[in-house]
Amino acid sequence: MLLNTVDKNFYHSFGGRMKFLTTCAIWLYVVSTVVVFGQTQIQRTTQLSLVGSIAGKVYSGQGGVLSGVRLSLKKTSDDTISKQVLHGAVTRSNGSFVIHDIPAGVYQLEARAVGFTTVVQRVEVIAGKTNTFNLTLKESSVFLQNVEVSASRRKQDQTDTRPSVIKIDPRESKFKAGAVEDVFRTLQTLPGIVAPSDFSSQLVIRGSSPDQNLILIDNLEVFNPYRLYGFISMFNPDIVSDIAIMTGGFPAQYGDRLSAVLDIKYRDGARDKGYISGKLNASIVAANGIIEGALPFWNGAYLVSARRTYYDLIAGPIARSTGAVDGDVALPNFRDLQAKFTVQPHSDHMVSLNMITSRDNTEFTSGASRERADSLSLIDRSFNDLIGLTWKWTPTDNFVLRSSASWYRNKGANTFGGSGGSQVAVGIPDLTRDQFEQLQDSLRRAGLQVPTLFSVEGTTSFNFQKVTYRTDATWRLGNHTLEFGANTDFITTSVDFTLLLDPRLIALRAVNPRVPQLPESFGSIIEYPRFAGYIHDNIRVTPQLTIQPGLRYDVFTLINKSYLAPRLSASYAFDLNTTLRAAYGIYYQSPGYEKLFDRSVFLDFTGPWLRELSAEKATHYVLGLERMITPEWQVRVEAYYKGFDNVILPQTQQGTVYTTTRIPGADSTKREGWRITQSIGDSLTTIPVNNATGESYGVEFLLQKIQSVGENTLYGWASYSLSWSNRFRNGLIIPFNFDRRHALNIVGGYKFAKNWDVNVTWAYGTGFPWTGALGVKPRITLQNDAQTGARTAQIDQDFRGLVFDVDRGGLENINQIRLPDYHRLDVRFTTYPEWFGLKWSVYLDIINIYNRTNVIAYNYRVDRTTNRVTTRMVGMLPILPTFGFSIEF
Repeated sequence: MLLNTVDKNFYHSFGGRMKFLTTCAIWLYVVSTVVVFGQTQIQRTTQLSLVGSIAGKVYSGQGGVLSGVRLSLKKTSDDTISKQVLHGAVTRSNGSFVIHDIPAGVYQLEARAVGFTTVVQRVEVIAGKTNTFNLTLKESSVFLQNVEVSASRRKQDQTDTRPSVIKIDPRESKFKAGAVEDVFRTLQTLPGIVAPSDFSSQLVIRGSSPDQNLILIDNLEVFNPYRLYGFISMFNPDIVSDIAIMTGGFPAQYGDRLSAVLDIKYRDGARDKGYISGKLNASIVAANGIIEGALPFWNGAYLVSARRTYYDLIAGPIARSTGAVDGDVALPNFRDLQAKFTVQPHSDHMVSLNMITSRDNTEFTSGASRERADSLSLIDRSFNDLIGLTWKWTPTDNFVLRSSASWYRNKGANTFGGSGGSQVAVGIPDLTRDQFEQLQDSLRRAGLQVPTLFSVEGTTSFNFQKVTYRTDATWRLGNHTLEFGANTDFITTSVDFTLLLDPRLIALRAVNPRVPQLPESFGSIIEYPRFAGYIHDNIRVTPQLTIQPGLRYDVFTLINKSYLAPRLSASYAFDLNTTLRAAYGIYYQSPGYEKLFDRSVFLDFTGPWLRELSAEKATHYVLGLERMITPEWQVRVEAYYKGFDNVILPQTQQGTVYTTTRIPGADSTKREGWRITQSIGDSLTTIPVNNATGESYGVEFLLQKIQSVGENTLYGWASYSLSWSNRFRNGLIIPFNFDRRHALNIVGGYKFAKNWDVNVTWAYGTGFPWTGALGVKPRITLQNDAQTGARTAQIDQDFRGLVFDVDRGGLENINQIRLPDYHRLDVRFTTYPEWFGLKWSVYLDIINIYNRTNVIAYNYRVDRTTNRVTTRMVGMLPILPTFGFSIEF
């Protein structure tokens, strides 16, 4: 086992670096404050005697704060309310609001939120003063049967300078057609977000790989939020309160990622339903249950959720009865337990405890009576565990402090083995095991070379652990909202594997420059800390213009380097419903095994080359326009450019490259018809280097129709993205693996009866880049010479003669063709009966209703009769109906 430690000199210099960071941050804040105050002082002095402000918080009847409440200020005249709205605001995440620059006078303040009764309150604005008060909204008796979201929650606060922020209601994940009640699969229909395939819930955002997304649960970072090998995510929409995704230009509080931030908030347990209430969800593949309620002390609440898939319990016996598998079998399945406890021992203090534990499990062994010649044995288990404690202190309405400590672990291990390649060995498609054995026997009796299968076996394990201490503060000072914080992470990653390869596989790999030469065994433990600090200031320059300068400082001890990353964003409100936003920022991402998990590649971070690495870098430019056309219709248009530098890829090293060339006039089906030539060329290794750059740019469009309570039966959204994404390496332009030029998603729901909904999702996208076949070439292997014992390159042949492989070219041919266009229609019908005095939701969800074969890959094979390449399309999900129900009690 290898142990990486951090240089002592680096720790000695860290104190000096933090002093330098603090000095720069204070200097930046003072300069920005002086400049803004200098520009606005004369204007504010002259207006001081003419205008005032109102501020406060909005609470629910149970005492919790309400975010997204829409506030409208209307002028009164002789106790008659004018229909003209003079000012407006939307409450922030902590329930607070503030409206500046209001002419002195008497007004009517109206507060609206879906699911709550509207409150109208008379307020008086006094020149030069701020009138502070609180509002309480009581829950209405309307039963929300489906996705019913207030426009105010969709409408971003106009003083929020962040572009590329999209919020969705968790219930949209639960009711959306084809989403299998998964949060990530709902996000895949938003602009700028692409799904790698039907089988993956990963998020490819604006030309970046999934490992470049920061994923947070109640501000706690997780590395691997997937279940069932990435088919679904770990998030249960029934326990989520808020989903916000920032696809670019995110502020300085987020770091160590290049692409996007997914911020998931879990809701507190329901205090208003007594000490116990719950919900049960079940379908033909999975079930989950929720128990929640009030705690008998400190205004507390609890929420517990348990889930399990059980199609392995159905499919396992079927597989055994058909002879496909032997012994005990546990087809891919998972189970998890998630809980949140919240208490408020004092009005200024709130403490939350988050706990998650989960397990994925697969056990599979090919049966002795199976039909196929190939076999497989696999035992795979992985675990995700999280404990996080958060303390929130609000001593005044203008200051909030949040501190958290968390422990996270993602570990797994598997043992695998098997033999395969029957189609390659023989060249006959769909050859059964009995036919393959009969062929071997007949060739053996004839004294000819007998084809055998390729074999491989091995074990792998990984263990990623992280302990985090984090503190964040928000401080409102007049027109400034200052946010600052710091965090320390102690990370341990261990990776181990052992591979036993068939000698022929080793011989083939040795002459293939496109296959990295993985070691037969590897073990590594790396322990290192990670530090970060940030500061940014939201400055209300004028009632229309808000700017937010920010600065982030990261210390990546794994590579012994630190980085200063400036961020700047701004918003301009043309009116109450139209906002222009822009952002610029520099982002860095450190290397680490925990990130390679999402990238599905292996790199060696244990050698001396580690200190030569730099953090990957991305520069974001974003410009967007948002408008609420009506309270239910919203439109957004954004353009972005993202440049990548210091992209980490496997190093290419010069070595011997073997190629074959035809001998004119000779028989090309014989060894004598070909000549092996040696040359110096590039071969891939597992050494990481910063040897690539890249760019991604595009335009995105989003139109949303939001459903209100009891009316407007049509709701949903349409998104369209036009984008380009490339990587530049060794003078070559290589399209990004998931570069999708056009992407269109239409998501809609229609309430066609009181207790009936239909939801439809139609997705279209142009095909991903693909590395196509150029032709065939004789297979070359490195073999020991019978006389000298030296390893020499030889053209391979078997009992049928020369063996040809598919020629897919070199680096210059990577991703130079496209897969066919993708499109899929999903439909879901939901009804809401009341049986046995309980509220039910019963649904039928049909994925890919017109059964289109969407291509995930091309499988190339050489036809041994014609020595030509044959192509077979590998499809994604076929038509797939799912039935399920929910019960609320």
